[in-house]
Amino acid sequence: MGKQGRYLNEQARSLAAIALALVIFVSLNVWAGLQFGSLRLDLTEERIFTLTDGTRQVLAAIDEPITLRLYQSRKLLELGPFLTAHSKRVNELLDTYRRLSGGKIHIERYDPEPFSPEEDLAVGDDIQGIAVGDGTQFYFGLAGVNSTDDHVAIGYLAPERASFLEYDLTRTVHDLANPEKPVLAILGDLPLRGTQINQFRGWAVTEALGQVAAIRSLGGDVERIPENVDILLLAEPATIGEAGLYAIDQFVLRGGSMIAFLDPFSEVALQQRQPGAPAASVSSLTAFGPLLEAWGVAIDPDLLASDREAAVRVQTRYQNRDVVTDYIAWMGLPQDRLAADDAITGQLQQINLRSAGVIKPLEGASTSLAPLISTGPQSMEIEAATQKSQPDPIGLLQDFEASGERLVIAARVNGPVKSAYADGPPEAVSDQTLGAEHLSESREPANLILVADSDILADSTWVQRRSLLGQTFDSSIANNGDFVVNAVENLAGGAALAGLRGKGLSLRRFEVLDAMTRKAEDIYRAKEEELLVRITDVQAQIQTLREEEAAEGRLLTAKQQRAIDEFRNDLLDLRAELREVQFALGQDVERLEFRIKALNIWAMPALVALVAIFLALVRRHRAARFRADYRHAS
Repeated sequence: MGKQGRYLNEQARSLAAIALALVIFVSLNVWAGLQFGSLRLDLTEERIFTLTDGTRQVLAAIDEPITLRLYQSRKLLELGPFLTAHSKRVNELLDTYRRLSGGKIHIERYDPEPFSPEEDLAVGDDIQGIAVGDGTQFYFGLAGVNSTDDHVAIGYLAPERASFLEYDLTRTVHDLANPEKPVLAILGDLPLRGTQINQFRGWAVTEALGQVAAIRSLGGDVERIPENVDILLLAEPATIGEAGLYAIDQFVLRGGSMIAFLDPFSEVALQQRQPGAPAASVSSLTAFGPLLEAWGVAIDPDLLASDREAAVRVQTRYQNRDVVTDYIAWMGLPQDRLAADDAITGQLQQINLRSAGVIKPLEGASTSLAPLISTGPQSMEIEAATQKSQPDPIGLLQDFEASGERLVIAARVNGPVKSAYADGPPEAVSDQTLGAEHLSESREPANLILVADSDILADSTWVQRRSLLGQTFDSSIANNGDFVVNAVENLAGGAALAGLRGKGLSLRRFEVLDAMTRKAEDIYRAKEEELLVRITDVQAQIQTLREEEAAEGRLLTAKQQRAIDEFRNDLLDLRAELREVQFALGQDVERLEFRIKALNIWAMPALVALVAIFLALVRRHRAARFRADYRHAS
């Protein structure tokens, strides 16, 4: 056989090998799809596509059939790839839930066309219609029922809540599998369930709590905690009386669980004050001092926590102009300030706080204090009085000196406690309201969560209102609501749901960019301060000459007038230099943002392109060498 015949045989074998490789490739993919179709490789930072152990526990514990009805209008999903991708993830998760439940979950899917029986079923299941184009209603929601006809619905599976999709689905299944909810009593002066002015529209945190607990409002003061209360939530009860304090004391000693939001300076309480009502002169900490001491902790009502690295940027007036600067009394604490090993905060990413206090353990206390939320080492305690009168963000920055100590803002308190009323009930408590024997010490270890901030509950601190397709939705910019719900669920014993809070946020801090911005701002701030001092000196000299002119009642000499003119020229030059410094700061920040965006947007495509070019060159080189070898062999 000649060289040409051998070449043809080699070419035939090569083609056969390629064909065989294609057959094997397709066969392996088909087999892998059948055998490992449920397996996923999740490379996202927050493990967005990985089911938590809590979800698996909830699904494994289902002991009765549950039916989930998914309503998704096909035409709504045709509006764009964003909705299509979100719909795909919803369907994949539901199929995974069905499989892991061992067949206890049944999935039904409907396409509610306008004026169809499916649309009537969607409306009956409390699915929210979305008006599109000519006003036709479309649907994308989920409803579930159990064997006893308990009903739970997610009116709209909003893409904005994609980061909370697993939580929403698991919570729905959990509520259907466990229809009995713990009783949560709210005691305090904050209107968490709304007021008559806003038509009793509850705060976002209250709406979230309503999904996991049966809520009861006790007002701002009580004489007795009802027997059926499982968890007590204190929302800045600054006006509570002695009888109410005693009722809380005895509730804790009898084994009741409690989460307390006690604030040195409650900004939201001041904002929510009813028209004509007197402003509270003290914080709740003044009244709760004896109880906190009995629980082995202290919160100074005169001190606030601050964190330089986590400060929120605000707009303020400085030297008769508007500036944007860090306000260290307002903090957006990132994940490294939250307890990573605690079920309440382990999955959270950011908590926003305003004018928060500092929790400290008392020496010799019988309880243990486990921090949940803390500042970083770049922190210091500041006087609360300065923020209550006239907040000065620039002044706080100028006076800031890092203590190097992490300040505790929220913590667990566990262990045996004694009553703050060692001598028995106070005189304000009558025999009729006492209800049970006085306890001088706890029957079992106390289970408390203390938070030295009440503004953490306010919508303005952690919720951003957005609109989509004519509908308004609340979108989280921090995990404040998740923290509160996690805490209540944990106190109620619902550990399975504790790790299911948001995976990813709609708005996240760029920590590296923030640090670079702060560094640039500190450099230019020093130059700015120097120029402002010189400007003030020049203005003072001009004013001095003018005052001398007015006092002596005579005109300025030519020499004095020239001095004023020179001062004015210096003033114009200094102000121009100041504007250049401020402009340079803005330019530096913009350049930082541009470089980071360019790195995120173009770095990976550029890397892929370089790899593709390299592979093409290698392939071209191999082909050229093969042709050269063939010509040489011929």
